[in-house]
Amino acid sequence: MKTPNLWTCPDCGRVFTQRNQWHSCGRYTVQSHLDAVSPLVGELYKDFVELVQGCGEVIIEATKTSIAFKSPGLFAVLHFQKQSLKVGFWLPRRIDHARITRVEMITPQEYVHDVKITSTDDLDEQLQNWLCEAYAIRM
Repeated sequence: MKTPNLWTCPDCGRVFTQRNQWHSCGRYTVQSHLDAVSPLVGELYKDFVELVQGCGEVIIEATKTSIAFKSPGLFAVLHFQKQSLKVGFWLPRRIDHARITRVEMITPQEYVHDVKITSTDDLDEQLQNWLCEAYAIRM
């Protein structure tokens, strides 16, 4: 599969599939987010990254409020919560499942699905399959 030409913002260093992509420019780090969360949430994050990397090469970027996962297109976003992670991922179909806490239709062909991760048990093959599907679509 052909990798698209990527554009890197000269001001903040974030990588995008479209030249001059609008974004909230700023320099943030994953570590700054991890410094603000509990050890439990930090471990869940590290295990989540390992799960996502099972899908292939992943670009991980910190933003002001979240961590973006790209392949190179954005396929998942993670928000740190007090005792959990909230993960959103994009698919061209709607998944109705008890684990999905929220589904938002962005367009008739694009849905964002939210999943709450409270323990390592939540980081299973089913979640990885959904994430890998989203990853492959954004390639």
